[in-house]
Amino acid sequence: TNQQLGKIPLVLGMPVMISQNFDVEAGVVNGCTGTLKCIRYRVDKEGRRQAISCVVHAPNMLGENLPQLPDHHVVALEDSVDM
Repeated sequence: TNQQLGKIPLVLGMPVMISQNFDVEAGVVNGCTGTLKCIRYRVDKEGRRQAISCVVHAPNMLGENLPQLPDHHVVALEDSVDM
């Protein structure tokens, strides 16, 4: 692999780290850690799944949640982060 990671499978419950600042006021910034809680996929023509969004439980989050999410849960969208 020439010391390059391939694709890493996403598994519910796995620890994750945010690597981009996408809600600085709420504390969801580079280095914020959490647990993967939910993944939404799209399926391409070859039947391969591609993640389009995920929900992460980020216990150190400071801001308000989206209305349907439990406390300290944030959404990472495909167009705002690399998945």
